[in-house]
Amino acid sequence: MIYAVVPAWNEAKTIASTIASLRAQTRPPDLIVVVPNNCTDRTAAVAREEGAYVVEVPGHNPYKKAGAINYALDRIAPYLDHWAKASAVLIMDADTTLDPDFVAVAERHLCPGVGGVGGTFVGREAHNIIGQCQRMEFFRYGRITQRFGYRAFVLTGTGTLFDWPALKAVRAARLAGRVLPCGKSYYDTRSLTEDNELTLALQTIGYLSTSPEGMGATTDIMDTPKKLIKQRERWYLGALRNLNDYGSRLPWHLRWVYWRQQAGLLLSAFVIGTYLLMLATTYLTGRSLSWSWWWAIPTGVLIVERTASVWPMGWRERLLAATFIPEQLYVGFLTYVYLRAALLFARGSRGGWTAT
Repeated sequence: MIYAVVPAWNEAKTIASTIASLRAQTRPPDLIVVVPNNCTDRTAAVAREEGAYVVEVPGHNPYKKAGAINYALDRIAPYLDHWAKASAVLIMDADTTLDPDFVAVAERHLCPGVGGVGGTFVGREAHNIIGQCQRMEFFRYGRITQRFGYRAFVLTGTGTLFDWPALKAVRAARLAGRVLPCGKSYYDTRSLTEDNELTLALQTIGYLSTSPEGMGATTDIMDTPKKLIKQRERWYLGALRNLNDYGSRLPWHLRWVYWRQQAGLLLSAFVIGTYLLMLATTYLTGRSLSWSWWWAIPTGVLIVERTASVWPMGWRERLLAATFIPEQLYVGFLTYVYLRAALLFARGSRGGWTAT
């Protein structure tokens, strides 16, 4: 028994496509549950017209996406419990469409010991360079997942099939407040990055998280600097807060994996900052920049790697990667956003959840 739960905030324009992609699955969900919350448009009406079971969150929902999912899970829990170990819940965003075999592949890999099977996501067609760079970033992330044996570092909200007993085990561990930070439900409503936090929770209590090949999801991209800053600041600050909240509760091998990622981001920021400082010092002191031919070697290797890693995407992506400079500016921009988030974290800021 698989129930699909789709939290939605003002997604009247996309919810029909999301429901259609679920109905078009080679193994369609047994029930599609759309959870409109804080909506001011026709999201609920469109979902009903498309034949979905609609569970509206009453009044104002201060806990946003996580609160909407928890509300829906509490109401369908008796039906999921009826099937016990045979039950699974597909959680996906309302601005996303899934590849036709997504659910079938996920169900096949949801074996004992696996808490969640997540997909890899690609961005919709972009009409500017910042959107195109984001699509290329998402594509490369999927290739990294493959190289790490299809391990899911984050069970993405764009589409993940969860084992129902595993979600119940997370809720029980939160209520106990010993192995996991204290909480009251399946998703942590205090987290800025609820998907990342739930991944940590599942792994901390002993479940595996995977992202096998053949589970693609197409989702929106942030095609303006303002939107991208909001998204990444939430992601970066949320990840730092999650790791801080877990502290010593997180097993050593998980601390090594996730704090190493943060160290890599800080190192990248240091290298870029040092490079810019050297350029500025050279300019302000009136020295001329000299060029040595051997600097072209690492640059050339990087250009070849960047181009080869997006080759399957098509000629536009190959050309953009080969020009090199736009992507480097994009990476520099993300590094700037990470430093903003790290500074907010150091100041003790809790941040605020925003839909992206």
